Parts: sequence; structure tokens; C-alpha cells
Amino acid sequence: MFSKEEAKELTKLFWTSFGKFMGKHQSFHGKHIKWVNYKTGVRDMYFRLRADSKKAEVAIEIQHKDDGIRELFYDQFLELKAVFKDMVGEWTWEKDIYNDQSILISKIYIECDRKVNVYDKNTWKDGFEFFEKNIVPLDEFWSEFCEIFKYLEK
Repeated sequence: MFSKEEAKELTKLFWTSFGKFMGKHQSFHGKHIKWVNYKTGVRDMYFRLRADSKKAEVAIEIQHKDDGIRELFYDQFLELKAVFKDMVGEWTWEKDIYNDQSILISKIYIECDRKVNVYDKNTWKDGFEFFEKNIVPLDEFWSEFCEIFKYLEK
């Protein structure tokens, strides 16, 4: 077991190391990008990279407080589901799911099928490769279709 401070430092090192690992990639438009804090440009829509002691996950979270707007955005993703699958892959789609703060959101996500543990450096490579394999195509998809969502936001 790790102390709280050791766990915090390892988590920080994990994400810093991932940032360096991803340094070889620019966004689809050729710009520098912070992969861990991906900016969608759409309010209340987030691309999340998560890793803890049990798993790793890449997720699109739609967190609009207005359920109607949240559903509109989710439905737009559904309209693009075939293209999404072709570009990004097969992900899990949840129209209504509660996040860690017990807030109802919509979520499209994929979990790593390998054991990834931020506290075990031997698993980091698998986690980094999983994130890379999913966030880079997601960036390409978003580059192609983000304007639709920005228009919906208006």
C-alpha cells in the first residue's frame, strides 16, 4: 500500500509520463494539444481519460444540466454512430448514467481490456497504448464533426 502522498505522486507521474508519451502526436489539425485535458470547445461536453488502481477508460461525457439539451447532444452522437464506429471503434453507449457526483449524464466510453494500475509502473505502457489507440481517432472524429455540436450549442 502507498501513503496518500505517494499515491498522489505516482498518479501525477503517470499522467506526466503519458503526456510525454503522446508528445509524438499533434491534433488532427496539426496543432499542439493537451491530450489529458482535451478541450472540446463545447460547453458541458468532456473527453475524459481515466485511470486508477483497477482500470483505464476513455469517455465522452455530456453533462448538460438541462436534460433536453443533454438528450439532443446524445441523439446527435447516435446519428453519427456508424461513422463514429468506423473512425473510432466499438464503444459503450449510455444515454442515462450517474457519474461519481451522482449527476445524471450521457456517456460514450471504452474500457481497457488489460489490467492498468496507476500505482504499478509495469502496467503503464498498456494504459498509454490504450489511451493513444482511442484518443487519437476520437480527435480525428471530433475534428470532422465538432461544428455540428457547436451549432447545436447555439
